[in-house]
Amino acid sequence: METIFGLTIPVEVVWVLAGVIVAAVIAFIVKGFFGEVKKK
Repeated sequence: METIFGLTIPVEVVWVLAGVIVAAVIAFIVKGFFGEVKKK
């Protein structure tokens, strides 16, 4: 169990949230990258 902001959260939930955030960041970077490539 991890304690974040005084809330006790299962480790699995922390990993899922981290994975979602990382996936969103990667998707954003890839989208921006392809947007730049198409302009050229």
